[in-house]
Amino acid sequence: MKRTILPVFLLMMASAAAFGDNSTMPDGTQFPVWEKPMHFTRTYYVDGQAKNADDNGPGTKEHPFKTINHAAQVLQPGERVVIAEGVYREEIRPARGGTGPDAMISYEAAPGAKVVVKGSEVVTGWHPSEGWNFGVDPQTHESVRAWELKLTPEMFPDGYNPFEVDNVLGDKTWLRYAEDNMITYFRRRGLVFVDGHPLEPVETARELAGPSPRSMNYFTKVFWTPLFKEFQPEAGKVWIEMNGLTLHIRLANDDDPAKHTIEITTREQLFTPATRYQAYIRVKGITFMHAGNGFPVPQRGMVSANRGNHFIFEDDTFEWANSVGLDIGNEDWAAARPPQPVGDDIVRHNVFRYCGIEGLGGTGGPQNTLVEKNLFEWIGWQDAAMMSESAGMKMHVAHNLLFRNNVVRHIRHANGLWLDIGNANDRITGNVFADIPGTVNPHAVHIEGSDALNQIDNNIFDHLTGGILIRDTNNVIIAYNLFLDCAEVCVDTVSGINGPRPIMGHTNDVHNLMVHGNVFFKMGRSAIEFNNGKNDADGNVYGTSGSPFFAQPFLRVKFPEPAEWDNLESWREQRGWDKNGAMAEIAAVLDPDKLGLTLTVKGDVKPAAAFKGIDSDFFGHAASGERAPGPFKELSSTGVRNVDPR
Repeated sequence: MKRTILPVFLLMMASAAAFGDNSTMPDGTQFPVWEKPMHFTRTYYVDGQAKNADDNGPGTKEHPFKTINHAAQVLQPGERVVIAEGVYREEIRPARGGTGPDAMISYEAAPGAKVVVKGSEVVTGWHPSEGWNFGVDPQTHESVRAWELKLTPEMFPDGYNPFEVDNVLGDKTWLRYAEDNMITYFRRRGLVFVDGHPLEPVETARELAGPSPRSMNYFTKVFWTPLFKEFQPEAGKVWIEMNGLTLHIRLANDDDPAKHTIEITTREQLFTPATRYQAYIRVKGITFMHAGNGFPVPQRGMVSANRGNHFIFEDDTFEWANSVGLDIGNEDWAAARPPQPVGDDIVRHNVFRYCGIEGLGGTGGPQNTLVEKNLFEWIGWQDAAMMSESAGMKMHVAHNLLFRNNVVRHIRHANGLWLDIGNANDRITGNVFADIPGTVNPHAVHIEGSDALNQIDNNIFDHLTGGILIRDTNNVIIAYNLFLDCAEVCVDTVSGINGPRPIMGHTNDVHNLMVHGNVFFKMGRSAIEFNNGKNDADGNVYGTSGSPFFAQPFLRVKFPEPAEWDNLESWREQRGWDKNGAMAEIAAVLDPDKLGLTLTVKGDVKPAAAFKGIDSDFFGHAASGERAPGPFKELSSTGVRNVDPR
C-alpha cells in the first residue's frame, strides 16, 4: 500500500477562502429559501442626537424621529427605518410586521453607523453607605468603603426593576437537578456596569470586603486563551439589599463612583413585537446590550421574535444579556400552538457574546431555521449548566435547521450547540467549535431525545472536554469531521439513566449512528464510544503524536456489560467496523482566535466514495466521487488555509 504524506495547512492566508453554499439537508432535499431582494416604498429616519429630532415630526432625513420605538409604531409593511449612529436607551416594540418577503418591515443601522440599543441607564447620586457593617478588608486591614444608591421608580421607564426579581421565577421543579451553583439561580436579574465592565454580585454585605471568585468572569486561564479586558477582577462588587431597592457597590481602589460612568440594567427586553405572532421583520446592523432578563423557561431574549416567523437578524451584536441574547421560538413549552408555525427565521452574520445562559434560543419547534456565519463566544458565565438550558445555541424540537459556517468558541459552563428533544432533518455543517471546557454539559454538540435523521458533517472540533454527545437519540450521520483535541470522548453516546429512554413514542437506545470519514487526533479517553453494537463506523482516521497508538484501546462499545474496549485491529475483528479506516501520525494546531490551522497527516490514508451524498467539503468545494477523510476535499494542498467560515 502506498504511503502518502499530507502536507501542512499554514496559519495566515492572504485572502479568506471562499465558502460554498451547501444547502442539502439530511433527507436529500434543499433547504427552503423564501428570502427575496428587498425594495421599500418608504424610508423613515431616526437620529437621537440631531438637534431637530422630534417624534412628532415627519421622520424624514432632514427632520428625523428621535426614538426607534416611535418609528416602530409608524412603520407599515414594505417600509423601513434607517437609524443614525448613537446610543438609544429604549425598548423597541413593533406595532406590526410585514405581509411577505416582498413587503417586509426593516430596522437597520445607517451605512457605517454604530447603533447601540441599551437596556440600561446611567445613574448618579451615589453617597457613602450607611447602616451596614461591611467588615475589614483582609488585605488592607481597613474598614470597607462602600457607596449606596436608592433605586426609584423613575429609573425604570417600563416599571420593571430587575434588582427586585430572582433569576428563576417560573417552574422550579427542574431545580432538583441544578446542584452545580445554586446561588446563581436565586440571584437578582439586575447587572451593574462600571466604565463598561460588570461588577461581581455578592450575596451578603460582608462579601464586599476583600477578593473573591467572580461568577461573571473566567479567572482561570483555560488552554491558551487570555483573560479579556471585559473581565477585570479589580472592577468591583455590588450587593443588593433584599427588597431590591438599594444598591451598595465597592469599586477598585475604593474609588468614588463620581469618577466613573455607572450603568444599571433597567429593562427585561430591548426589542420585542408588541403583539405575538408577527412576521416578516428584519433587524440589521444594531448592537443590543444590557438586559435584566430571567433564566429560561420561558425563553425571553434580550431581543425576541415573540413567537413570530420569517424574521431576519443579520449583522447584529447581542452582548451582556443576563440570560438569553435572542429567542426565535415559541417562548415556553406550555405555550399554545401559534396560528402559524414558528420559524422560517434567518440568523446571519451576528455576534453573540457574554450572554449568561444562551446566545440564541428556540423553544417550541422552530422550523426551517437558517443559522449561518455567526460568532458565539464567552456564553454561559452564569454557571448554571445543570439547569440544562445553557448553550451557545439551544433549540427544542427543531425541524429543518441548517446550522452552517458558524464559529462557536470560548464557551463556559455550557454546551456549544444543544438540540433537545424531537429534532428532525437538522444539519450542522462547516462550523468551528473550539475551546469549550467544563465538567457539566461540556460538549461542542449535544443532540438529545430524537429519532428522525440528523447530520453533523464537515466541522472542526478543537480543545474540548467532549466533542459530540448523542443522548437518547437514533439515526445520526457523523461524517468528515476533524477532531483535534478532546480531553474525554470525541463521539460519545448515552441512553437513559436506568435503561433506554422512551421519547415521543420511540425507545431511543442510540442506534443507527453512522460515523464515517472522520479524523481523530488527541482522543483523550476515546475516539468513539457506542452505546451498543447497532451502529456503524468506517473510513475513519485515528492518530496521536509520538505514542504507541497502534496498541492502545481508544474505541468502546458500552453495552452489554462489561464494556468492550478496542484498538482499530480488534474493532475490525469484533465488529467488522472501519474496514477502510486507518492509523496515522498527526500533528495539528488550531488558533481559536485567528482561526488558522496547521495540519500534518502521515499514513496510509485512502480516499473513498462520498458517504451519503455529502459531496461538498468544509469550504463548499465540490467533493463528489471519492474524497479524503476529514472536512477538506483533499488534505493535500500547496496553499495556506484560514478556516474562518464566516
